[in-house]
Amino acid sequence: MTLPSPPCTRCGRPRPLLPDDPYCPCGGVARAPQLAPPGEPTARGPAGTSPWRWRRAFPFLDGVASLALGEGPVPALEPLALPGLPAGIFALRDDLLPTGSWKDRGSAFLVAALAASGRRALIEDSSGNAGLSLAAHARAAGLPLRVFVPAAATALKKELIRSAGAELIEIEGTRERATEAALAARGPGVTYASHAAQPLFTAGAATAAFDMAEALGGLPGAVIAAAGQGGYLAGVHAGFRALAAARGGTPPRLVAVQPAGCAPLARAFRDGADDAAPWAQPRPSLAEGAVVPRPARAIELLEAVHATGGAAVAVDESSIERALRLLWSAGLRVEPTAALPVAFLLGGAAPEILAGARPVVVLLSGAGLRQGRPLVALPGLEGP
Repeated sequence: MTLPSPPCTRCGRPRPLLPDDPYCPCGGVARAPQLAPPGEPTARGPAGTSPWRWRRAFPFLDGVASLALGEGPVPALEPLALPGLPAGIFALRDDLLPTGSWKDRGSAFLVAALAASGRRALIEDSSGNAGLSLAAHARAAGLPLRVFVPAAATALKKELIRSAGAELIEIEGTRERATEAALAARGPGVTYASHAAQPLFTAGAATAAFDMAEALGGLPGAVIAAAGQGGYLAGVHAGFRALAAARGGTPPRLVAVQPAGCAPLARAFRDGADDAAPWAQPRPSLAEGAVVPRPARAIELLEAVHATGGAAVAVDESSIERALRLLWSAGLRVEPTAALPVAFLLGGAAPEILAGARPVVVLLSGAGLRQGRPLVALPGLEGP
């Protein structure tokens, strides 16, 4: 491997692509690396339906063995027909990836590259989905993983992380306390495989852009996603930039959606800021996966939103619950965080923000049923 050294989001200094400690001394993180045109997807062996089918976009990983979890079909892009939604809306079903979220796109590349580079022990902090995804991929690669999780995280997600082979360490207090615990656990021989701060994890999200373009036969007009750390849309934007450079066209408008009780990205966008100040007192939300007071990829996310003419917005809890119920009633059994984009679409700001942008793709990430059990207990939301 000949790895690039992407610049830090804050100070601009070159940073390693696979650092043991992904945080720059200035507090920033390395940007997602520049990607090559993805070309046509590969179709060899078990990687034929995994994110690794787009390996041509990652030429710096030449020689790294692909890491797959026995993926089924490529995530579908399907019409999203719900009461109150306009025509021309599609959903990318990242909730159908092997561990139930887009995090499999990042884990597939990061863990494979770490294993190829001789790393021997990993740590991570997560509210659930990233920890589960990294645990499954680390086990497949034969690497031990410790995951620091907020004690208040969904019990079923914690159970699944343990069952995937990781050592689970529960941390009392806010989501940030879990990050602080992981930072304190850094040391010789230990790689902090942070889904938020490792640049290759963010780059893995670019494969969602490639899947969308393949399914649509071109670029969408807008893409809407829940935003916590900001890595999902930052990576997707990197993918669309690679596609636009190779084929022409304009990257789609990006809309990041957060819960109103913890919305540092939406506040920064409203205030015209380049970075997101920490959210002082986050409130609990149904969309717990997006309750991130200090987003690691705020600078990249805000740049992408501004560059594409998009927005970062906040929605209230009643809107999130309404959207979740509509999704489940349509057979789309996603977790509450995945309902954030639909909550935005049902609100009054959507027509102006999305004016002239079609087709619109909603990124549905986070399965609401795990092992046949619902992640949340709301009347009317039941398992199969």
